[in-house]
Amino acid sequence: MAEEVFPPRLRGQVAVITGAARGLGRAYALRLARLGADIVINDINLEAAAEVGEPLTAPTVVEEIERLGRRALGIAADVTSEAAVQALFDQVLATFGQVDILINNAGGGRGSRSVSECPPETWEAVVAKNLRSAYLCCRAVAPHMRARRRGKIINVASVAGLTPLMPTLAPYAVAKAGVIQLTRALALELAPYGINVNAIAPGYVATVHWLGGLGKIKEQLLPHIPMGRLAQPEDCAKVIEFLATDLSDFVTGEVICVDGGMAHLNPYYLGQAY
Repeated sequence: MAEEVFPPRLRGQVAVITGAARGLGRAYALRLARLGADIVINDINLEAAAEVGEPLTAPTVVEEIERLGRRALGIAADVTSEAAVQALFDQVLATFGQVDILINNAGGGRGSRSVSECPPETWEAVVAKNLRSAYLCCRAVAPHMRARRRGKIINVASVAGLTPLMPTLAPYAVAKAGVIQLTRALALELAPYGINVNAIAPGYVATVHWLGGLGKIKEQLLPHIPMGRLAQPEDCAKVIEFLATDLSDFVTGEVICVDGGMAHLNPYYLGQAY
């Protein structure tokens, strides 16, 4: 198979990606770097890939980006903290002088439970990780993008934010639904300034970390996905490319499902595998 050719659509641009030290965030970072962007990798732990056994082509994602010939900056920060988020963007602007693309990828549903069984502290932690983090990052970067009258903000939601997957994902589903409405509200606010705000809603994606927690259940999921397979990280990264480049210059306020038809073509069976 011929090696994929990446046109330099993002040359001279800077992308900030939260939760990018492994998994989907890493896939987004590598995709945009190959398109010419310099990349800021944010995560609580910049060596998170090693914790889940995800193979890299270099010791860290930051070094993977540098091996592609792009500038890279790793910032370990908890993006649920307002002070940490402000410090993150202060450092980015001091280093690069601009932010052209923000991808709010940090999140996760660990600890999720049903509404009636979820302790308040668990609910608040899941909502903070998925929704508060996106809000704080959007709020921090918006004045800079408004002043430049350009920018792309991409929020990572989930199919769970569109339709219930299972009762035990309640706080995660609520948080991702909030991310979708944050996307639409901010798109309306920033459209007059030439800033695009969109979201993707992945379904079941075959990352190393996610597959490690599934065991045999992954085989039970396939009949409920109309296209008959789990998504690969690159399936999502290709949609990120569309939303981050000039290909989507007249698209804003949209939520694009990357789920093989699961959410809209087979909604009745979404939670049946569980």
